[in-house]
Amino acid sequence: MCIVNFGVCFGMDGISEKPEKVTFRETFNFKDSSARARIFMLLSVSIQTALVYVTTGIFFTGFLSENGIDIYGNNILMFVPYVAGLFSLVAPEILSRFKKRKLILAFCMFFYYAFLLGGVNLIPLVIEDSVGKLWGMVVVSFVANLFYVIGTAGYNAWHVRFIPERIRSYYLSCSQISAALIAGIFALVSGQISDYLASIEGGQLQFLINLRYVSIGIGAIQCICLMIPKEVEYPVIRTPHIADVISIPVKNRKFMMTMLIVFFWNFSAQLSATSLAFYLLNTVGMSYTFYNIIIFLYSPIFFLSAPLWRRLIEKTSWFKTFAWAVLLVGPAQIVYGFIQPGNYIVISLVVRCIQHFAGAGHNVAFANFMYINMPVTNRTCYTSFYNIVFQSGALTGLLCGMGLMALTENISFSLFGYTYQTGVPFLIMLTGVFQILIAIYVLAFRKRLEPDPEIERA
Repeated sequence: MCIVNFGVCFGMDGISEKPEKVTFRETFNFKDSSARARIFMLLSVSIQTALVYVTTGIFFTGFLSENGIDIYGNNILMFVPYVAGLFSLVAPEILSRFKKRKLILAFCMFFYYAFLLGGVNLIPLVIEDSVGKLWGMVVVSFVANLFYVIGTAGYNAWHVRFIPERIRSYYLSCSQISAALIAGIFALVSGQISDYLASIEGGQLQFLINLRYVSIGIGAIQCICLMIPKEVEYPVIRTPHIADVISIPVKNRKFMMTMLIVFFWNFSAQLSATSLAFYLLNTVGMSYTFYNIIIFLYSPIFFLSAPLWRRLIEKTSWFKTFAWAVLLVGPAQIVYGFIQPGNYIVISLVVRCIQHFAGAGHNVAFANFMYINMPVTNRTCYTSFYNIVFQSGALTGLLCGMGLMALTENISFSLFGYTYQTGVPFLIMLTGVFQILIAIYVLAFRKRLEPDPEIERA
């Protein structure tokens, strides 16, 4: 667990005038209701990180492969959550009908896990054709994610009140460290389990099916954790309508400038997302064990570097820290495009360690971009709008990435003694270019992005 004694108190320019000391015991304890709420919110983050590996990670890829779904079908299923996320437009109007939302939100989240995990498990039992299986899974996944959209919009508006700005960088650092540790452990363990079970006839598929059923119970535990924080009234100017999800945030100039960062950051992150792992494992020849070790390194590097980045947030600002971290990530990403079978060990270790170090800065800062310019009123509209921007950026990045890869896959060039097919390497490098441009935008408009201290914010 992260125990770092730094606080945050922003002045006019987002710069700490007199940092207040924040302790672990103050942030997480069972005596204060808000601190107790943060304990269960942190536990929820850890559980959700584990479940992500079952619903979207290597276990899900293995489940699809065992059921005859190829890489193209896998890519189609990747689009589904982002398309469903666009329906965040209706979340505020639905949630506004409930003065107390605890039970309806718990139902939405549990339905998401039960329908996504259990429903997809049942599809191969009733449909034999591989194409039919795929579209059955698409329908089930889409319906499940519609409930997830409503649930997350409600929880974001509810739980933000338990992480006031003074302790936000501390809490987000602890949250990110917890997620990184869980992700690192799963990265190491998942590969070993999958490789072992692959040698047993039918063993891998049965394990993956059972794991998905067990995960429904784990999802229920997360729902319980999310329900424990005390629910109070949600301040609104008036009952929101569907149009308000767009019209209210659009009037907030600083919030919209922040959303521009969110959109293009997700866009750049997804440009090569569908093809990078496949390219590294199949074209470059990176071993699966080495690939998982590289992912695992994020956990200890994040743990060691998070206090440094959090101190920088408190001494400068969320935006400046994000920009500086991205200026480290972008050039490293461009170098990563030159990875080849003969150099992948050195390039991967150098590039990914730089990215892991910088990731401790930009990930914590980015986690606050939803709230940093969000007012206390109409939070559900703002969080729903954020989800739309977040999902739209990712969806646009995926579509452009697949299109550009198809256009450039037959073009090649030679450099450093290697011949590069420009499909995937081009996307990897283009991601780095976009990241550098995002950092330049943040630094150029930082003063316009910084929140107004006289306005009460989430």
